[in-house]
Amino acid sequence: LGYPISGPSMLYIDNQSALAVAKNPEHHGRMKHLDLRTDEMPADCMTKALAKGKVEIMVGLLGL
Repeated sequence: LGYPISGPSMLYIDNQSALAVAKNPEHHGRMKHLDLRTDEMPADCMTKALAKGKVEIMVGLLGL
């Protein structure tokens, strides 16, 4: 992208909800999980090796 890289990026995250579930598994059943097929996840084209046709479809879904 043309930006110099001076080192690793610092990520600031909040895992308080994950820690709360780990400490109290009684709430685990209330957690929401999305069941999406791979062909419904456009970001897969950035994280997985896909065939050219799949990449083109995902790029279109991302609006790129």
